[in-house]
Amino acid sequence: MTRETENALLLLVGVSTAIIVATGAFTRYVKPSLLPYLIATAVLLIMLALAAIVRDIRHGPTDDHDHEHAHSSGTAWLLLIPIALLAFVVPPAIRPDAASVTPVSTDVLRRPFPALPAGTPELSLPDVLIRIAQDTAGTLDNRTIKVTGFTMRDGDHTYLARIVIICCAADAQLARIGLTGPAAADLAGYPENTWITVEGSVPAGQNDSSRRAIPNLTVLTAARTDPPPHQYAY
Repeated sequence: MTRETENALLLLVGVSTAIIVATGAFTRYVKPSLLPYLIATAVLLIMLALAAIVRDIRHGPTDDHDHEHAHSSGTAWLLLIPIALLAFVVPPAIRPDAASVTPVSTDVLRRPFPALPAGTPELSLPDVLIRIAQDTAGTLDNRTIKVTGFTMRDGDHTYLARIVIICCAADAQLARIGLTGPAAADLAGYPENTWITVEGSVPAGQNDSSRRAIPNLTVLTAARTDPPPHQYAY
């Protein structure tokens, strides 16, 4: 691989990283809290590439590129294809069947959780599942809450689900809770992956810290909603 090819690839990687940061597409790969590191990486790569290009221009062309290097550099340019696709093609969100079904959290330490706010608080689905599994204070028992997610069916059962990523899309896990009650029957007619916000209560006695059983939520009301800007939960 020639130095010109190396510099071009380094610059393109830096520019591609900057593009996915500027467009927000990076949230399809990693969690939003990694944004400062991606910005620093993009700036560093672009600066290194430009510094190398300027240095080579000042020193002039080299004459040590033999015939073998000429052939290998042509193959190296094929690396531009996946890098360019990274910048300009935004992948769809991970499908539920592609996510791991291992527990959202491996911490099974049971402890009292802080009390929920008064009224009907809105919680993330992972927070609901973790409280059910680990909260010894029973802060969710028979409390009316709001939760947003997408519909998912398994046989006759309808679930509210979210894809959870701990660090990046490679460790994606599926979080789901069963929907029960008269209002849940209406959700069976929704197409899968329909985003909804449900209002309901969590029956007491579901604190299975082993996470082998899928807990249930008794649905009082449900309404369709637009997909959130970040479709993954973190």
